[in-house]
Amino acid sequence: MDGQKDGVLSDLAAYARFWFAMAVTVVGAVLTFSGSMLGLFMGRKLGRRWMLQFPILWARMILWAARCPIDARFEAPLPKDGMFVFANHQSTLDIIALFIVMKDHPIAFATKRELFKVPIIGWYLTMAGFIEVDRGNRERAIKAFSAAGEQLRSGAAIAIYPEGTRSIDGSVLPFKKGPFMLAIDTQTQIVPVAVDGAQHASRKHTKKLYGTTIHVRVGKAIQTAGLTAADRDALLVRTRTEILRLHRDAGAEPSPLEPMIAPPGKRSGERE
Repeated sequence: MDGQKDGVLSDLAAYARFWFAMAVTVVGAVLTFSGSMLGLFMGRKLGRRWMLQFPILWARMILWAARCPIDARFEAPLPKDGMFVFANHQSTLDIIALFIVMKDHPIAFATKRELFKVPIIGWYLTMAGFIEVDRGNRERAIKAFSAAGEQLRSGAAIAIYPEGTRSIDGSVLPFKKGPFMLAIDTQTQIVPVAVDGAQHASRKHTKKLYGTTIHVRVGKAIQTAGLTAADRDALLVRTRTEILRLHRDAGAEPSPLEPMIAPPGKRSGERE
């Protein structure tokens, strides 16, 4: 009976924390969006960097409300040039966590098209140079990633989740091939990142939020200079193997090694 009572109280607290964090998210979005508008008067490069500082402040507000501290460790300094950040995806909170972990090299995300239609958030995403991804329109997706290549050549950092979806159980899913072809086409280095703990804080399709530590491990950059399309699968395997190692180092249970590559025809990286 006591355990049941504790469970009910825990669930009630989790619901309350979720709605409190949502309120902080909305208020924080309005405040940080307003401050970021000054970037419109600073020129393209400086203005974009100014705008990308505000998600860091916004992220700190959200994780404070969620009671989710971050434990981050780097195996090497971040590159100073343009880079892709490839990470596993457990929850919306690991997106928030990456803003803070990468604060010294502010990042933009490849983001699904639907978010660009949300008032305030969508406006900000467009102005800050986030990449709009339309999974249902191949031609539009190619055009969006061509724009990403231009940003990368100017020294930007762009985060992509090669699994293509959130993992329900927190394990690292198979990777899709597309992001690796993009890395080769643009000759852009990949920084592998593993996240663990976010799935315990906020599960997919629920409105409960549990306070827990989010562990982030950032590995050494993987170079793509000189690679061709023929090297795509090998690059995918190398990157996923490294993220699996970092994931274990973050305290996670070992994820299945195979399959490395997401089955063809799947919209996401979910296993069969």
